[in-house]
Amino acid sequence: MTTYNQLGFALTGLRTVSFAIIDAANKKTGETNLMTTLRFGLDIDDSTVSCNTRFAFEKKKDQPFLILEVQALFEIEKSDFLNKMKQEDGSFLIAKGLAVHFAVLTIGSARGVLHAKTEGTPYNEYLLPTIDVKSMVPEDIIFKF
Repeated sequence: MTTYNQLGFALTGLRTVSFAIIDAANKKTGETNLMTTLRFGLDIDDSTVSCNTRFAFEKKKDQPFLILEVQALFEIEKSDFLNKMKQEDGSFLIAKGLAVHFAVLTIGSARGVLHAKTEGTPYNEYLLPTIDVKSMVPEDIIFKF
């Protein structure tokens, strides 16, 4: 079991930032490419880490036909935020293991959002595959202000 430095946190919000189906960009045949983006943010005042993941399915290069971006908010216990994440130089650090955990939770939530938004449509056949999240977060994340 990974402890993530015993950091106390809670998933406090989930939001669909964007969702779009662009019928004109969807070819009926051909290979489907999935473009994936992962970003992190920090709200110092609220002791909150945000994790955004964006997925774009495309069959024509640079012309997505299905787009989904989901944001998850993780509130960090105030004392942990100040004592474990805040560094001596004033920067804030999210340990790689914790960042991967946040990303896994966000991507899993995005799977559910994608299914709910496309249920009953031909686009429901497009699923988010398993993703090697560790390769998307190669190191600790450091925010410098």
